[in-house]
Amino acid sequence: MEQCNSGGRDESNSGNTMPGTYFKVYRKYFPPFDFGVRIAVTSDMIGETHMTLGTYGLLIGKITASRPKRAGGPHWLLLVQPGNPEHPAYRVAVNLQSTERGRAPELQYQIANFGRRSTPAAGALIKKLEALRMTPDFQLAAAQPTLPRLDFVRGGLIDPKKFDDLRPGSKALENEFRKTLAEARKSAALVAVFGTGNPVGQKPGGSVPTGFTGIQNIHMNQGAKNLINGEPHYRENGPNQDGGIIFLLPTGAIGIFVKFSSQTTNTNDDGSPAETGIKEIDKTSAGVRKSIMPRSRPRSMAARRAAAHAISAPVAGTAASAKGKTNPVAAQNLKGFVFADIDPADASGKFIPDDDGTTYQTPYVQVRSKGQTRGPVPTPHGYPRMDLATVLGANPPGYVSNSGGKSLAFDVIGDSGATSEKSLDAFEVKVSQLITRDAIASPPAFLFHVGDVVYFYGEENYYYSQFYEPFKGYPAPIFAIPGNHDGITYNDSMTSLDAFQKAFCAETPGRWVGAGGILRSTMTQPGVYFTLDAPLLSIIGLYSNCGESFGWLDEPQLLFLYQELVRLKKLRSGGLPAVILAIHHFPRWFPAQKPADPTSAAIDATCKKAGFWPDAVICGHAHLYQRVVRQDTGQDIPYVLTGAGGHIVTPGEEVGKSYMKQLDPRLGFTKFESGYVRATVASPSRGDPTLRFEYRSVKPQGSGPDDTCTLNLRTSKLV
Repeated sequence: MEQCNSGGRDESNSGNTMPGTYFKVYRKYFPPFDFGVRIAVTSDMIGETHMTLGTYGLLIGKITASRPKRAGGPHWLLLVQPGNPEHPAYRVAVNLQSTERGRAPELQYQIANFGRRSTPAAGALIKKLEALRMTPDFQLAAAQPTLPRLDFVRGGLIDPKKFDDLRPGSKALENEFRKTLAEARKSAALVAVFGTGNPVGQKPGGSVPTGFTGIQNIHMNQGAKNLINGEPHYRENGPNQDGGIIFLLPTGAIGIFVKFSSQTTNTNDDGSPAETGIKEIDKTSAGVRKSIMPRSRPRSMAARRAAAHAISAPVAGTAASAKGKTNPVAAQNLKGFVFADIDPADASGKFIPDDDGTTYQTPYVQVRSKGQTRGPVPTPHGYPRMDLATVLGANPPGYVSNSGGKSLAFDVIGDSGATSEKSLDAFEVKVSQLITRDAIASPPAFLFHVGDVVYFYGEENYYYSQFYEPFKGYPAPIFAIPGNHDGITYNDSMTSLDAFQKAFCAETPGRWVGAGGILRSTMTQPGVYFTLDAPLLSIIGLYSNCGESFGWLDEPQLLFLYQELVRLKKLRSGGLPAVILAIHHFPRWFPAQKPADPTSAAIDATCKKAGFWPDAVICGHAHLYQRVVRQDTGQDIPYVLTGAGGHIVTPGEEVGKSYMKQLDPRLGFTKFESGYVRATVASPSRGDPTLRFEYRSVKPQGSGPDDTCTLNLRTSKLV
């Protein structure tokens, strides 16, 4: 993790030695370290574990030199010599100060005097360390089952609830460290350092073929949250791999342990956070959690082992030529957003094809795309709910309010990214031109994208070709939830959903390099899952992860769904007409569905517990258009699958085929043609409110939409 904030850096990775100090590396005494090792530790103190920090280990040695923090840096540097005198001293970087001024304390700490007060687990640990001190050679070790490990949450060493804040500028921790360090140097006491090995050279950029000479991550290494547009420290979460330093003084051992305030000590058994930090979600009772969370099933042994096209000029039949309307030009609205940008002089980019042939079939990708792949889900900015008014103001385009009543129009699309120029011409350009022409003729309030914005791995360098350029003329904001291709990665160096967050979850509207020369603003969604509140409508959007078959929802999202359903149930009684659930993967609720869809079951359990069902579900993933009306909940719920938004059309991906065959045609419809959905919520002055879906394809069979479905929102029955 080694979070180095303003002015900070990892001193264990610095090649600058102290004056007069020279160390010689001996290959024969320190064989090369296997960086790929993953340690499974069995200990009577900490139990069995799997760690994500493969170079975690323990050094016990003698402090030969030290250097205080440099100006602007938070790290003290220690040189610790192991028992082998010919081995180079280890450079140990210890973070002792919060450095971000004017902000909440970044660092938290505990100082444990085990000589005065101890726990059974602490006593056992100190005895093990004292026994190890008799070993003639100390080095950073791994793959040693008997080696002690630290776990601040489960180990019983310290009370995880008693970390103190270290205020910026405070010397409290540093003063205690100085005093303990002086006593250790005076008594020639040994020090035990828990952390991860770092290959430090004798000069910047130098290599160390013999292994590690530096130690870092000397802090808690679990409970890091996956924050929107944050650093991917959550990748290092794991149990029994916390870092710390224990001085084995003659008067009694003293331990110094630190964590970052962004880390929580409320963690699951795998070291991941057991809370979101969002009180509205975390307050959900244990009873509700038990009711809505799907029961986990043991994984199979096999699964365990597997550990430049534009629309700047009107074309025949377009709204611009037929009705005299012109394409809008890029202009910032009163909220600071830019939508349509049809500058014909834009030459900032060209189409970049994405060929997944060399990566998608690799074992790395396959084990992530098959079944319930559980990828990381970023924690939102606060409670994830936003009002359309923050983007468009109180009276957005597409919203009508007059003596006859009120109505709101919006568009829905999914699976739009084209990966080759052939599919771009055949599918995406046709859809983007159609939806843009229609939007100019009859403005919607927004477009809601149900995922798979960019194929095949949602990478930044394909956003211009697959998203910004094709939709540059669309005159309204585009909100989105991720699809599996937006989140999946093909190697460990990639950060899942990184580009998606930059495009749709920015803190403020602005330019982004992924858009090239297109001026469309980044969106300001609070997270990859969120609720969009608009006049007459609320859309709950969830991220169903990166599997190719079923979707998967983590606990925070299901708790969020429950809280939103409870909230919107109350608003329904106050006059809110429509509630829609948006999710990329189609929840397969069909009675004879084999195998069963656990995500669909979890959503159903959540709706039942809340006592409220959405009026409709919009989704994608399958590359076609399909509508099926569910009736086993006591109401009619249209499930609208709009997954032919430009990527490709795949008839073989129709869901619930056997169910569709025996279904009344009024309750189901399938279309193997690219297109999008126009939806309208209407609340007339007289009569019942309605929700209407229209599928508009690039090759319509007649003068109107290919499919229509209208729901009476008072009776929850089809019209």
